[in-house]
Amino acid sequence: MRGMTKTMTAGLCLLFGTIGATPPDAAGPAFATAGTDALASDVQPPFRVALQAGHWRADEAPRELSGLRRNGTSWQGMHEWEVNLEIARRAAALLEESGYDVDVLPAVVPRAYQADLFIAIHADGSADARASGYRVASSRRDRTGRAPEVAEVLGAAYGEVTGLRRLTTTTRRMRNYYAFNYRRYRHSIHPATVGVIIETGFLTSSRDRAVIVDDPDRAALGIARAVQAYSATQVP
Repeated sequence: MRGMTKTMTAGLCLLFGTIGATPPDAAGPAFATAGTDALASDVQPPFRVALQAGHWRADEAPRELSGLRRNGTSWQGMHEWEVNLEIARRAAALLEESGYDVDVLPAVVPRAYQADLFIAIHADGSADARASGYRVASSRRDRTGRAPEVAEVLGAAYGEVTGLRRLTTTTRRMRNYYAFNYRRYRHSIHPATVGVIIETGFLTSSRDRAVIVDDPDRAALGIARAVQAYSATQVP
């Protein structure tokens, strides 16, 4: 694990040294369309990434996941799933341009879903408008031995690109995320799949919305860079 950490950190430093994000443009209440620099096309195919847009199509949840149908945060009529999906689609486009195989998944994960990497994308919410920042967590049930390291790389990459504050605390719901719980749910990732989850920011925070709503390309680039840093450590 220590050797893997050094390799992934080196890869992340290389990415930050060669790929720069486009400065954010002014944007209105709708999603911005500012461009970002593409990732370097150095992926060793095949490498499959799953980007799950949290709460998207949650109304289709089966009985075992019926609790998904009535949750997720919102802000002034904007639902969390809309924000998550926008970021996931933009990150997917960046990765596909660089040669990755990408699945953008809804709330209900295919049964025993397998990929090289699974990232659940969510947004936080709070009654306190001052609450701000992002969090990243790995599965408590990780069987790959890689998820904690990937979570650290994702946390570093996302913070570097977005400038948002990383919250050091994670929630029990994140660590026990249903899509990680292959022992309880059929609609979950396979235990051989590396799984992490990111709360990209607070939808209820004006500071965080400046990124996740007004400039989703920045959030997407932070996620895509982390995927590239991790994949660079994998032996084809």
